[in-house]
Amino acid sequence: MRGQQGLGIGDLLGQRYRIESVIGRGGMSTVYLAQDLRLPGKRRAVKEARLEEDEAYAGLAEADMLVRLNHPNLPDIIDYYAGERGGYSYLVMDYIEGETLLQRFERSGRRLGLDQVMDYSLQLCDLFQYLHSRRPEPIIYRDLKPSNLMIDVQERLRLIDFGIARSYKAGQAADTVRIGTVGFAAPEQFEGRQTDERTDLYGLGALMFFLLSGGQYYHAARMQLRELDAKLPSQLAALVERLLQADPAARYQSAAEVREELLRLQAERRPPARAAAMRGGGTAAQPPRILAVGALYSGAGATFAAITLARALHGLGVPHAAAEPPKQQPELHALLFGEKHAPPGYRCYNAAGADMARDAAWTDGCTLWLPSAAEPPGGEPSSRWLRTLLELDRPIVLVDIGTEWDRPDIRELLTGETVDILYVTDPILHKLDLEATRRSQIQLQQLKEAGKRVYGMANKTVASGHTAQWLRVLPEPPVCLLPAIDYATIAEASWLGHRVQDRPIVREKLLRAVQPWLRDWLENQAGLAGHTAAGGTLQVLRKLWKNG
Repeated sequence: MRGQQGLGIGDLLGQRYRIESVIGRGGMSTVYLAQDLRLPGKRRAVKEARLEEDEAYAGLAEADMLVRLNHPNLPDIIDYYAGERGGYSYLVMDYIEGETLLQRFERSGRRLGLDQVMDYSLQLCDLFQYLHSRRPEPIIYRDLKPSNLMIDVQERLRLIDFGIARSYKAGQAADTVRIGTVGFAAPEQFEGRQTDERTDLYGLGALMFFLLSGGQYYHAARMQLRELDAKLPSQLAALVERLLQADPAARYQSAAEVREELLRLQAERRPPARAAAMRGGGTAAQPPRILAVGALYSGAGATFAAITLARALHGLGVPHAAAEPPKQQPELHALLFGEKHAPPGYRCYNAAGADMARDAAWTDGCTLWLPSAAEPPGGEPSSRWLRTLLELDRPIVLVDIGTEWDRPDIRELLTGETVDILYVTDPILHKLDLEATRRSQIQLQQLKEAGKRVYGMANKTVASGHTAQWLRVLPEPPVCLLPAIDYATIAEASWLGHRVQDRPIVREKLLRAVQPWLRDWLENQAGLAGHTAAGGTLQVLRKLWKNG
């Protein structure tokens, strides 16, 4: 420990957190990356702030506020050390792998897609609705800006730095501290007036203006969005303009009101076929290409392969859905850590009373996740869910069928006109001799003879002198070899609440393995546009390929 200089690399905080590196520095604090020695493999972010005596309470208030909050767009607080070791305070949080919204914005050439900005804005509306509805006193954040928003590996915004957040006290004429970031702070923050929920809504408007204008500040530009970009939808520009009214009474009055308007604008941007399909009437005119991913036998890794393909499609910028068929013991929602990462109020597509046209969609970059709710025991699953897939407006849909090749609805899926099949194997050779495996192989052979495109994928490939022998005994040469992932890495990702496919070192290996075949497969789908009823959907793929 370095006394008045704060923490140094290699220092130990609280006999538990070993400091590894500096993540970032600000005017009032430094953030370190640390290893949690009590939980090997766990990494933490440690925020160090130098506090004068009259500031010590503020640091404690920030920690106390965050500890009481629980929302997927907020960091998890692990520990707090108040005013220790030379007058510093230390807030220990879960380390968020990713980048700030400002870094993403700069890396994208200071331009983000309109749909992406609307998605981020909806996430913030959900978060502000949560903060502003806290009782007995709502929480006002007051410092919304791109550098205070992290984008994690699952494309979820995480709001950081609650240093100037406050509890709203009704009847108070002014805030005790007038503070904010120029360019994003509301007028009342600099005029001695009290801030309330509408202050955060101004911040949301300023953030949207910044992202949609190529990085201009509203207070400096003093121009409307449509003057800067005439191609922006007029209703969205009007929404931002209303959020930026100097008089709080002229703004939207709640985050829920803004969210409702954003959802309406988002729905209007859907193609007509999607709108009709989401209302539950008719069938989409342009059904997607479906890739059914199944395991030749239990344990081969169909779900791992399906999620890997989803992350690879996301990396290629191809919009798609990843679906789990209805089942009595579904796994995908838990595997994706849905309690933490699904949007507030999320309902699975087959849950009682679910309405995909109105319910929150679980989007993750280019991926639309469609996990199954638990089906009641007894009875055969109906094929209604197949119609749901065909009505999606995504050009590609991945369906993880596991080992359920014999289910009547799965058989119906596999014979569909726009369906290709990918089966997964692993190096455990004796499973090729199982009776169930042989039945699956016969079924796959029959599908191939009927003209279906069937592909094999080898999972858990290891560097061994016997690998070539294993590959030779497979039903056909695999289109790609997914590498075996160290189990400790898989376990660590699970402890952190992450998909292992999103760990940087794992992601690189998997993408190198799967993307060459995936590109070929996508090009083949685009080439089929003139020979299938899904020509319009496949023209989307052609456009994606032309642009990327």
